[in-house]
Amino acid sequence: MRIKLTVFYIGFLFIVNGQDYRKFTYGLNAGVKFANRTYAERYTGFYQDQLINFFNTPYNYQIVREMLGNKDFQFLEFSELYRFKPATVYGVNLGFQASPNLSFEGDFNFSNLKMIGGYTLELIDPGNFTSQEIYQNGYISGEESRFNARISLNYTTDGEKLKYVFGLSGMFNFWRMESNEVELLNSIITNLYSQFDPTNSFFTRTTGNGIAYGINAGIQYPISNGMQLQILYQPYLGRMDYYNTKDQIEAYGASYIKPKLLLEHDLIVRFVFR
Repeated sequence: MRIKLTVFYIGFLFIVNGQDYRKFTYGLNAGVKFANRTYAERYTGFYQDQLINFFNTPYNYQIVREMLGNKDFQFLEFSELYRFKPATVYGVNLGFQASPNLSFEGDFNFSNLKMIGGYTLELIDPGNFTSQEIYQNGYISGEESRFNARISLNYTTDGEKLKYVFGLSGMFNFWRMESNEVELLNSIITNLYSQFDPTNSFFTRTTGNGIAYGINAGIQYPISNGMQLQILYQPYLGRMDYYNTKDQIEAYGASYIKPKLLLEHDLIVRFVFR
């Protein structure tokens, strides 16, 4: 306890003695997130054959068959053209100005990602007397919410007005699946994820987390005596668990896909108040 009090007291003295330049700041963040395409694969329906199993269920097969004009069909392939759309990022920034050029900052941002993809069914039509196969394309979409906590050490160059910002950052990332809808002939035929399904957390991962590290680079410009405008590019390499863990495999026999280190990008506009 004495050691903790001593460290706290020394830190307090540093803050008081350096109060001319040691200041707390806060800010508002808004921007765009460019999520990695690989993560979007989780929503294509391939995992644990979710989409194939849906079509192969007799009840679902009959409904889809009627939609296709009473034609038999078989699942052909997943589209490779899946991706996340650029997503809006919003959040807050808290900072501590350790010196005129050096600052410690924390960003706490939210975003909602939307995935688009597709699949193809092959129709089996006895009335088709040509060698031309008949296909029917469908679409699949996903929604995902994310929360990112970024801790940064930033250096700001000297300058009368325009300044440059450079820094390093570490991140804690959290994601949650919101929906995973399958569309055929302009109708939603199923949602591969339902938040009301009690088996979600057992058989397929629908929430997860991860860590990342990256850099910050941008500019800072004064708007008024107490407000600064920052425009930052923040690329980062991260790893998040989107699939079942090894423990879940042993318990339920699910397939395991090892997380990869992937690159993502944030473009942020920030208003900083001092």
